[in-house]
Amino acid sequence: MKKVERNDPCPCGSGKKYKQCCLKRDEALASSKRAETASVSSNTLQEAIEYHQAGRLSQAEAIYQQILQVNPSHPDALHLLGVVAHQEGKDDLAVELIGKAIRANPGNPMCYINLGNALKDQGKLDAAVESYHKALSLKPDFIEAHYNLGNALHALGKLDAAVESYRNVLSLSPNYADAHSNLALVLQEQSNLDEAIEHYCLALSLQPGNANTHCNMGTALQKQGELDAAVKSFQRAILLSPNFAGAHNNLGVALQKQGELVAAAKCYQQALLLKPELAEAYLNLGNVCKEQGRLDEAIEHYRKALAIKPNYVEAHYNLGGLLKDQECNQDEAIEHYRKALTINPNYVEAHSDLIFTLDLAAKDMSALFMERKKWDEIHAAPLWQVPSHTNNPDPTRRLRIGYVSPDFMAASPTRIYGGMLVQFDRSQFDVFAYSNSYKSRDDAVTELFRKNVTAWRNIVGLSDEVVTKMIREDQIDILVDLSGHGGGNRLLVFARKPAPIQITAWGYAHGTGLRAMDVFFTDLVSVLPHEQQYFSEEVRYLPSVVGSFFNEPFPDVNELPALSGGIVTFGSFNRLAKVSAATYGLWADVLLATPRSRLILKAPELSDEFNRERVARYFTKAGVATDRVIMLGRTSWYMQMQAYNQIDIALDPFPHGGGLTALEGLIMGVPQITLRWPTTAGRVSASIMTTLGLTDWITETQEEYVKLAIQKANDLHSLADLRQRLRSIFNASVIGDQVAYTRVVEKEYRLLWQEWCARRSP
Repeated sequence: MKKVERNDPCPCGSGKKYKQCCLKRDEALASSKRAETASVSSNTLQEAIEYHQAGRLSQAEAIYQQILQVNPSHPDALHLLGVVAHQEGKDDLAVELIGKAIRANPGNPMCYINLGNALKDQGKLDAAVESYHKALSLKPDFIEAHYNLGNALHALGKLDAAVESYRNVLSLSPNYADAHSNLALVLQEQSNLDEAIEHYCLALSLQPGNANTHCNMGTALQKQGELDAAVKSFQRAILLSPNFAGAHNNLGVALQKQGELVAAAKCYQQALLLKPELAEAYLNLGNVCKEQGRLDEAIEHYRKALAIKPNYVEAHYNLGGLLKDQECNQDEAIEHYRKALTINPNYVEAHSDLIFTLDLAAKDMSALFMERKKWDEIHAAPLWQVPSHTNNPDPTRRLRIGYVSPDFMAASPTRIYGGMLVQFDRSQFDVFAYSNSYKSRDDAVTELFRKNVTAWRNIVGLSDEVVTKMIREDQIDILVDLSGHGGGNRLLVFARKPAPIQITAWGYAHGTGLRAMDVFFTDLVSVLPHEQQYFSEEVRYLPSVVGSFFNEPFPDVNELPALSGGIVTFGSFNRLAKVSAATYGLWADVLLATPRSRLILKAPELSDEFNRERVARYFTKAGVATDRVIMLGRTSWYMQMQAYNQIDIALDPFPHGGGLTALEGLIMGVPQITLRWPTTAGRVSASIMTTLGLTDWITETQEEYVKLAIQKANDLHSLADLRQRLRSIFNASVIGDQVAYTRVVEKEYRLLWQEWCARRSP
């Protein structure tokens, strides 16, 4: 039927125009009908909302649909039907319906909130953020909009903006528990642990029964190194929610860091009972097995984690580490590290471990340097700023030296550089120790260092920015990295250049690649003059690449075992990660060339039957009888030193040679045959032997290595004489004299400082 316009003849037949005749009557009737319909819709809508609030979604949905049949543009029905769709997981439909509601009534801020929620669940985070901002433009004090905006920004990784949104919530509603909890979670990710814990506590004061908050606070406490408190938080979460698989898993992590491996494993197993697809629990169970020496099981658990979650970067990382350290499978380890970096190019720890693994296998210093430069470009260079330091440029004043390490305890690196923290010249230097190790790892050596240094700083869990600020406030003049690309390093602190002079030394036998690192301490054996081109740092030479720090008494040196037994015993006490397949092959050649000989291998990894069988295969394949290779596992340090009394000649591995192991063997009267490798990491033993005047034990080729072993094994008289003199030779050297070595280093510190001051002069 044609619509009648105002100026048309009236349909009633009066002859008048419609506007002058029946228009007003018809408008009144239409208005009355609309009012009646609106009243019905209002009553019906309220009934639907009551069903909706009660969770009876199907009844609510049916009524919303009835309203829309009468009025297809009803904004409230469209909006709430869209909310139902979102609650049912139909986010595409939700976005469509709420979009129609907004077009019908663009002034309702709640529509934008719910549209944002649906977009967020679709993964369209930027669009969700835009929608929340629209809600806030209509209602600036809309608490829910600020809160949801914070959640979306957090999911986008925009942490500073998320913090601002949550703070806006709390300024409007100080008792909003979830806002406190979510703000704490973001602060935790920013390594602002103190404030994070403060907000977790506020959240729990408002909602003491929230298991998730207890669990998250436990994680923050754990990162802070407060393991006892972390354990209590996780246990509280489990008490509140016994089937909380994540809390069981996290409790296991805290117990594992406390050394409670059996209890930790039970936690991981319980987590997997509750949630068999929890890849994180398989990863952590693998970590426990690794610490317990059950290496084949550890590998199996890592592979299970990856079967569940193929792009699980931490599983690739940990599996790579196990393959590198336990199986000496550098090729597959490198493959897993590179996979982890493909998934997450910013995974700085994986990139450092890749560098460490390449050092174990490579011959080309140029390639190693390029990988270090790549590390710097990706992780460190973006943090670079033109240095600005306020340190007093007085060349003669007392200097502040800072040392950064995760190993201020009875650990291998400390036995190289520990004298720096104990024997320093207190009239010329103050020493600050920045410890990046958990309190649970502290021991008597830690306490010795803590008592001797000028200041002790625990930096576990602190962000790189906070540590950088701390070092600047301490007015450190020379900052020394003791880890290189080893585990627990804080190279990204050095990338921010908190001190005028930055040095890497001792803890790692190679440079870092950092533009911000000024100096690499080494010696003329480890780095030849023409090889300085492969270092981003200025290479400065010391008399020896290593010092020594042994505060425990060594066992006495016995007579040469071969004199009484008639059999020459070769030995290596190096970690298996350093022993390549080529090394095993060469050692087999040594045994075959010296029929009346045997080989003792001692390493923590050899406590595991899986590893013993793997190592044995290298020798049986080469034709060496199994009874000629004796494998010993983990013991105390003193018993390890005692085991040297069974060894006549030590054999150094390659490409990555020994360091501390060489020192310990020499102190126990055991010289070692070493192969000078083309890379810095493979020359530490050669450096030590050169410093001690034992260059006749250094070889340049694998053929010379075997010939030298035969020669030394056939001259037992000279070998016995050297055995009795070696400890005295060592103690009289610059390596063995802690005070002398420290003074040499301090002389270099002073020279570097004078050069810096000279550059500051107008």
